[in-house]
Amino acid sequence: VVLATFGFLTFLYFIPPFFTTSPETFGKLMADAAPAVTDIADPGERAIAERGRYIVMTTGCNGCHSVVGSQGPDLSLYLGGGGIKIQTPHATFVSRNLTPDKETGLGRRTDDEVKRVLRSGTFSDGHVVEGTVMPWPLFSNWTEEDLHAVVVYLRHLKPIHHVTPEPVRGRAITIPGAIEQ
Repeated sequence: VVLATFGFLTFLYFIPPFFTTSPETFGKLMADAAPAVTDIADPGERAIAERGRYIVMTTGCNGCHSVVGSQGPDLSLYLGGGGIKIQTPHATFVSRNLTPDKETGLGRRTDDEVKRVLRSGTFSDGHVVEGTVMPWPLFSNWTEEDLHAVVVYLRHLKPIHHVTPEPVRGRAITIPGAIEQ
């Protein structure tokens, strides 16, 4: 027991402490992944989109809605969906494409439909995604301004044509590259 304790303490001594890296440096990859909104001409809309960018970054949307490759997140598919697959007793869900692509992303949805999913997890076809699959209960108390800011930011992203499967009730689906939770 003494030898095991000594070995464990030695191991802890040689790993670098987490506090030697500043939070800014630690989160730099995630911050760099989110495209800037500097190309928006209207300063008011740019400020709203910047707020939306901040909310999207700090809530970790990229963690589920982007594909992760062997070298980390695939920034060419930023918020393109398909990065995570979650199976519940009721259905199998794959993270959706949040870019404004008109065929595979939010370009086919109205602003109100997007806000309804963020508020209540209710999609346009009426199905409700569980709060354990998408953390909409955490988003449900966002202000209307925050919801609008997120939608404005998502509408200004580069459209990415990336098909993700629709939810499948009660049976598994396979999607290459998706992380299973």
